Amino acid sequence: MKPTFPATTPVPKGWRGLVEESWPAVTASELLRGGDEIWHAEGLSTPKEEEAVALAAMGRLLRYGQSVHLNLPIGREPTLPRLAFYLHRLRLDAAGGLMRSAWLNPVTIAHRNDLIVFGRPRRMLRDFSTSAVMRPMVVDTIRPLAPSEFQRTLLVNGHGDLLETLKLLSEKSLPFAIVVQVTPQGCDGNSVSIIKVLPDFFPGIPIVALGYTGQVLSEPLPMHTWNTRIGDVVALRHASCEPLTCTPNVEVVAARDPVMDAFVKKLGFMVWNLKRKMEETGGLSRELSALMAVDRALRCLNVPLPVHEQGTLRHVRGGRYPVRMIESWLEIASRLKGRRGDIQELHAQILVMTRNMMKDLTEAKPGRGEALIQLCGQVLNSDQRACVLVGGRRDAEILQSYIERRLGPEAIENITVSQMDGSTAVPPEGIDLAIYAGVLYPSRIHWLGLAAKRKLVLCHPFEQEWVCQQIDRWWQGYALPSAPTGDKQRLWSLEWPAQGCLKDALIDNEALCGNETSFTLFEIDGEYPRQMRVAQLEATRGFKDWLNVLMTEPLPVQRDDEIAPEPTRDVVVLHLEGQSEPIRWAVNHQILRLQDDELVVCTARDLEVGNELVMLVSSDERVATQRDLFDMFVQNNHGLSQTLRIAEKWQEFVDAGMQKFETAIELNSYLKSKRYEVHNNTVQNWAHGGVIGPKDPAAIRLLAELAEIPSADKMTTMVANAIQVIRAEHRRIGSDLRRAIAVSRNRDVSAVQVGSRRFSRDVFDAMVQISRVVGIERPSLEQSSFAQRRSLKDLALDFAIEHGNKVLFTSGCERSMSRSAYADLQAFGEVLKVLVDGFYPMYAKHSKSLKDVEGMLAPIPASYAGGMSDVTKGKHEQHYFRQYEGQRVDISRHIKLGRAYDPRYTLRLYFHWDAERAKVVVHHAGEHLPTLTS
Repeated sequence: MKPTFPATTPVPKGWRGLVEESWPAVTASELLRGGDEIWHAEGLSTPKEEEAVALAAMGRLLRYGQSVHLNLPIGREPTLPRLAFYLHRLRLDAAGGLMRSAWLNPVTIAHRNDLIVFGRPRRMLRDFSTSAVMRPMVVDTIRPLAPSEFQRTLLVNGHGDLLETLKLLSEKSLPFAIVVQVTPQGCDGNSVSIIKVLPDFFPGIPIVALGYTGQVLSEPLPMHTWNTRIGDVVALRHASCEPLTCTPNVEVVAARDPVMDAFVKKLGFMVWNLKRKMEETGGLSRELSALMAVDRALRCLNVPLPVHEQGTLRHVRGGRYPVRMIESWLEIASRLKGRRGDIQELHAQILVMTRNMMKDLTEAKPGRGEALIQLCGQVLNSDQRACVLVGGRRDAEILQSYIERRLGPEAIENITVSQMDGSTAVPPEGIDLAIYAGVLYPSRIHWLGLAAKRKLVLCHPFEQEWVCQQIDRWWQGYALPSAPTGDKQRLWSLEWPAQGCLKDALIDNEALCGNETSFTLFEIDGEYPRQMRVAQLEATRGFKDWLNVLMTEPLPVQRDDEIAPEPTRDVVVLHLEGQSEPIRWAVNHQILRLQDDELVVCTARDLEVGNELVMLVSSDERVATQRDLFDMFVQNNHGLSQTLRIAEKWQEFVDAGMQKFETAIELNSYLKSKRYEVHNNTVQNWAHGGVIGPKDPAAIRLLAELAEIPSADKMTTMVANAIQVIRAEHRRIGSDLRRAIAVSRNRDVSAVQVGSRRFSRDVFDAMVQISRVVGIERPSLEQSSFAQRRSLKDLALDFAIEHGNKVLFTSGCERSMSRSAYADLQAFGEVLKVLVDGFYPMYAKHSKSLKDVEGMLAPIPASYAGGMSDVTKGKHEQHYFRQYEGQRVDISRHIKLGRAYDPRYTLRLYFHWDAERAKVVVHHAGEHLPTLTS
């Protein structure tokens, strides 16, 4: 319910009135309300009213060493750098004697200069790179970390194995506060584990957890909570006379479409029933997970099936997180083998029904997609801006292209499709209508807090009751205003309990009106080539929870003995000057190469020895190309982002042409038939994505017409102009980069200006470097390297025969060696010798020290890791604890070979010492076991 206020608003009662009355007493209150010049000098925007109040509440708690969990509605501008800047201001005031409290006072803060921030390094570099005073630096175990007398912000990757990093920080850093970004753009699922372990390394240090309003965590955090609800935003901004963009309620809509509705309902129930029966007979399988993926894909189908499959084909990949077409998932699911006759019969029925329906859908337009087109058309007619929110980036690209194809070029400016999943999801800005076309799983539900004048949630008719209840619960908990005299008032008044924390869970009951969520059924039946009918299904008694199960977060399940390496895309392995380890990219991965003073687009396959790349250095010696640096400028400029999106449509035209003619030569023949002369190699380069676009608009027009793009002439003009703008931006940034890298070496330069962003010299030097390509490997062209005379397993078994009294390889280790693609048998053999000649005497006779063993490993080169963190072992317990001789043993100690992200160059050997039998027992030798990031 949207609150109303009289013309002359008196001071409100409750916590908001308390905030207004005591605001002058808030430390650095002039910075939170006002101080525009200070924020802009730091490269940051001024906090909104609701953010300023939340930061002030955080400061009141932090003064007394209290930890707090701040939740703010999802927005486009990142809160993290402003929060860190305000924390540094509090530390400076305390160090100067302006604050005297239990924690922030001159004595406690005398030598505490550091603020530690846990999140994703690349995203944090983007947020902090323009800072003039916070001195950000990425912390890892490779570069040294020395104590500092100046304030600095230590950026820590919250997704790796943190044991060594936490030890380094506890020895070399004295923080006055620790920030953990618990959002998907930060530590995400690792947040709870990190916050639990931090007090062991930093006792007494207050922790600030930054999350989204309504975000679902695996368990409550052990700290005070400040929930900034949507109703609080409305009230606070109204009081400050700012414009409001919050909607009073959420509408649930559905297309009638009885055919698709009955099909997905029946399929969902049958898949749930099969899952239940499989659990009764011994658990889940990879094939069942594939069948559930089919169910999810068909239930969330926002475009015709052929459009979805064709769009997915461009992104298909294997590996640990595969992307497959629905037909491919169904093929995997068909290999499911049940242990009972009723399971096999149900499985066969599901396959027959699904294949028949998919055959019928090849020429159909389901009602769900038609409803989306109708809603977007209404937005265009009223000249408003809308955003359609779906699950992943791939689905967003497919739906964006489909909407623009159906509605024409006018949709480009008014309709955007955004993803909700992943760390790269960016909220839209300034939209009138938000359409949620993806299932609101617990990991996505906080997107309901997006600022929009109107919000629609799209579902199927049979789901409407469940969806309405879900949204009602969320809306009442996180959209209605906070209770006037609830935990917020106690927290602001510093009246927290001696035991326990304030959770800020109470809402203003007077704001309840009972109709926060409404349902509308569109009379849209879809378009089907022939009359189809799917039998209606009513869930039998005792199975009422089937829909609840299917609407929960999908968790891929894969048994250890079924993890088989799948062929992935061709890659190139680059050896860079100044980098100790090679990097691996797909051959079609687009790269911006520095050529003279310009950034030139090319693919990884087109790189040559001697090429220069501007690299962004991140943790663990990972690097990003200057494409990531270019994205920093794109994200800060909505106009440039839209221009880039239009320019990239050129590649869609090329892909459509390649699908029709299959080869570049045939496509070039077509172009020549239209009297357009171009070399075959140029067309091949287009097909590989090697250019941002051609200089001649004639090629764009011909390929747009070939792709049957509506209003091809108008679209050609737009794409051609966009390509020119992006090409000019590449040249300008490339020139600025080379000049900045040169002048930043001068000692009298304190900052570097590149485009619209300003970097301090220290940050720029630590972040950017030019790397020259000194070597290139193309494994797909070097098949002979795979034809090894012997395998890891052969070498290990021969070694076990010779040294059977000292080393033992388990059956699980044999399986891992059989699957491993590691190619350097000589290095593996040297590691096995160290097991016998180094670790065995160290454990059995104590005749060698660990330092001696590490010295034996170094020339290989290899290294020893004493174990994984408790966080990692707790999350992946089944991998790091194995059954051996009837006992549960810890196998986390391991030897590391290589640091590249390619199983051909990387091997991890995990073992434990059997003191009773005096043997080194090897449990795994192959790819890296899962960590918090994998």
